Amino acid sequence: MKQYDGKRIVWDIEICKNFSLLKNTDEIIIYGAGWKGKEVLRCLVEAGIHIECFCDMDRDKWETYVENYRVISPFKLQNIKVRSSGIIYVILCIDYPKEGLTLFREMGLNNIRTVSYWGIKMALYLNIKELYTKDSKTKMWLEIERSRRRNRFMETGFSFICDIIAAPSNAIWIVQPGKTATSTLETRLKEKKIPFLKIHRFEYPYHIGEINREVWERIISEYRKEGILKVVVAVREPLARDYSAFWQAFSGGNEMEMEAPFVSNDFQKNYECYQSMILKGSKYMERKLKDAYPYIWSDEFEWFDEQIKQYLDIDVFQYPFDREKGFTIIEKEKVQLLLYKTEKMDSILEEIGSFVGAESLSKVDDNISKQKWYGLAYLQFRKEVVLMKKYVEHYYCGNAKMDHFYTPEEKEKFLGKWEKIRD
Repeated sequence: MKQYDGKRIVWDIEICKNFSLLKNTDEIIIYGAGWKGKEVLRCLVEAGIHIECFCDMDRDKWETYVENYRVISPFKLQNIKVRSSGIIYVILCIDYPKEGLTLFREMGLNNIRTVSYWGIKMALYLNIKELYTKDSKTKMWLEIERSRRRNRFMETGFSFICDIIAAPSNAIWIVQPGKTATSTLETRLKEKKIPFLKIHRFEYPYHIGEINREVWERIISEYRKEGILKVVVAVREPLARDYSAFWQAFSGGNEMEMEAPFVSNDFQKNYECYQSMILKGSKYMERKLKDAYPYIWSDEFEWFDEQIKQYLDIDVFQYPFDREKGFTIIEKEKVQLLLYKTEKMDSILEEIGSFVGAESLSKVDDNISKQKWYGLAYLQFRKEVVLMKKYVEHYYCGNAKMDHFYTPEEKEKFLGKWEKIRD
């Protein structure tokens, strides 16, 4: 993450860890006078936090008032008089917070500490008991918001059952571990109007109850009887994939949003706990977390045995894989399976297109974590996180499944992206 004069510029993680940083300063500005800004204002004011003013790029809002707070031009940030701490906190309540960082850098605003919309919302959740009384309207609102997210997640499960029933028999099955650029492939197939179904596991979605389990299992089995089942599967370098999977707990539209089982205000400890659970295997993870078990929290390579081998009777590790080209096609009985490395996707678009029946696929990146609403914190923590040596060695030392997909040169390059590894 780029920094100004060697100083941190994104303070999401620090505010989550120490909310008093905001309570002990009077220089807080909300950047963005839309609904996000108003929402954050309401939450902070009820928590006793002083807000100086709003700031917005919309000229029509300059020198007007929103919720009785003045709206200033971003260019007036240079003239803000810092009264005590010498630091200004700017909460970026806009859709693309990186644009705010770019503006501050170009203006040379070295004394600004930025907090994203995700950062302030996460900090409020983590400190909800300390900030609000039992009868607080904000506390009640946050709890209702959480319930609404859970309901939306359940609705996606029901929608998928409808999709799988309605899909044509020639639909391409995208069956991949979570966080392997599945959405990017989905976007490319949509552009070419290729029918497909996307799942991460063949098991019935546990979170929507038992009522439709029989329908699910019957449809899954019938697809293989009707003709050749074409399946697209991806693998991704596991350290990067696990990191992205950890952050999925904080993404919008996920039932685990802001409710990861071991969320505390210390994200390093959270991630070390996550690494330890990965080492114990998916069965332990599922038993430990029970209904809170996210489908993406496990050793990625276990997934190939638990899903592809068990349900398609294909042990991918028993078939040759071209590590240089980055893909292979496996045919067994009524299944054709394309297996590729996520890192090689752009270089094998022609091969993927041929497999799915499209002349060519476009180069489109979708759903990358740095574009999500937690993107600034994701990048910041990615630079600072410390990996446990035994966790790294689990994948990189004597792991035949890792070596099946990745060359020694690739592994060395991947490891070079992680700055801190400790015993």
